[in-house]
Amino acid sequence: MSVRTHLAPSPQARAWAEAVAIPVIAIAVAFVASPRDPFLVNATFPWLWFAPVLVALRYGLAPAVLSLAILVVSFVAARLGLPALHIHRLPQGQFLGGIMLTLLAGEYGSLWILRLRRSEQMSRYAAQQLERLTRALHMTRLSHDRLEQTLIGKPVTLRDSLRELRHELATHGGALTGELAARLLHLTAYHGGFEQAALYAVSGDVIEPEPRAHIGEAFALDPDDILIRRCCEKHRTAYWAANSLKDEEHSAYLVAAPMLTSGDNLLGVLVVASMPFLFLQDENLLTVGVLLAYVADDAKAARTAQDMLQSLPQCPPRFAAETVKLARCARDLNLASSLVTTAITVADDSLREAILDDLATLARGLDDNWRIMALGVSRLVTLLPFGKRSVAEGYVHRLQARLDEKFGLTPGDATFSVSIHEIRGGDTLPVLRAAAGVDDGH
Repeated sequence: MSVRTHLAPSPQARAWAEAVAIPVIAIAVAFVASPRDPFLVNATFPWLWFAPVLVALRYGLAPAVLSLAILVVSFVAARLGLPALHIHRLPQGQFLGGIMLTLLAGEYGSLWILRLRRSEQMSRYAAQQLERLTRALHMTRLSHDRLEQTLIGKPVTLRDSLRELRHELATHGGALTGELAARLLHLTAYHGGFEQAALYAVSGDVIEPEPRAHIGEAFALDPDDILIRRCCEKHRTAYWAANSLKDEEHSAYLVAAPMLTSGDNLLGVLVVASMPFLFLQDENLLTVGVLLAYVADDAKAARTAQDMLQSLPQCPPRFAAETVKLARCARDLNLASSLVTTAITVADDSLREAILDDLATLARGLDDNWRIMALGVSRLVTLLPFGKRSVAEGYVHRLQARLDEKFGLTPGDATFSVSIHEIRGGDTLPVLRAAAGVDDGH
């Protein structure tokens, strides 16, 4: 993250600053334009009221009230402290109309600011899900290609390796331990052909000086290296190429790849000092970048849902993390979401698997499924992001129609029960435990 990003004022601070600055500037301009009537009391139009109305439309009701107060206090102070201005009367109609106009504009602005925040949050969530889906698709294709080329002496697939890494991350709360970093580094080296590389963790936008793991001969890290700086500032893989560096620029490394989450959080940097020339190509670097990003998302999910995973260790970290994220949206933006639990009791295990597989296909693009297999009763918990109870009820109707249409089971063959659990902010653990049936003793 660049220094400019750190120094930029927050939107809330900027709103309050402009709420003060705009009316002050308007009063100053009026003083210059009309020294004898700076508040434009005798003007044909109350131009000065544009200042609080502008603040109201841009930032909402609360900053508008502040601008309004500055304008009123300035008028009263000028009337009492500056007799040379000859302000003998309070224009009650003008002030009353201006106050009402500002309050109405502030209410209108606040309403649309909230709607805009909701829309942006939903768009951001959809973009992150699309990014994760793209990475998962690339990993599936890569795993399939590698599986076809796997030697008999190396039967471990990429999917198995990522599953083990995910389990380790969930166990350690998303921390990039030395053992986990070493396994991730060897996995990326196998697919990227690295001979000398190191994986560094990032804490507070600062790269740790000591690597969490390295392969080949150890080397010192130069945080001011051109590739390291480009990687950290642009959050993209930077690599040495003849046309990428200027004549006066030089790098001691070949590749610097970020360990970046879908939310653009930098968790680590992979630095490659030596690798065969033929492996320095876009496809290999893309593979390495997707590997790092895939593990970074798992690490972020494990950190976000660490407390929840201690109570529900069988819950997938990403599912738990998405539940926590949606609970925040419900609390801050009043965007409710739902969990739908389908409990199935079938004696035939193969039929039960077929039913769960078929019901999982009913999920929408942003939905996520958590399959809970247990003796007697199996559950499919479906997360419906930004889906209110009416959306969840519509999903239940589609689910029941699908069961009747495709399987046509009688009560003697199987039993089904469906429950809806709303996510409305606050502690999500009780909601998730109820959806998983943990508190029911099953």
